[in-house]
Amino acid sequence: MAYIEIFPKSIDSQKKLSDRRASVMDILYAATKEILNVPDHDIIVELNQCTAIAFNSLAVQASAVPDVVIKISTSDHDFQPKFQSLCDHIVGNWNEQFGNTLKLEIWVNVISAWGCNIDFN
Repeated sequence: MAYIEIFPKSIDSQKKLSDRRASVMDILYAATKEILNVPDHDIIVELNQCTAIAFNSLAVQASAVPDVVIKISTSDHDFQPKFQSLCDHIVGNWNEQFGNTLKLEIWVNVISAWGCNIDFN
């Protein structure tokens, strides 16, 4: 399973992502499927709204604040060796789509979790 969350960090980046949401989500979905070999039904991509109000001044002055943060979570520890390839693949496709107009940061992590899906009828 791979759960991918896209977090725009400004209203401007949110607008750019919303305008291209299908292609952005496709980039992440396709990279995850290709690099991690996750089945179609086990990849979820979610685009969020900007919830950031402000950033600390030192981070802003240092230009350390990204325009977009992508968080990729999985409980499959076997994927860890592929994380760098996944990030490289995403960044390459991201740059083709956005050039240097959106500064991207990617966080990939393995979560220790047990999950259960329950359907209520």
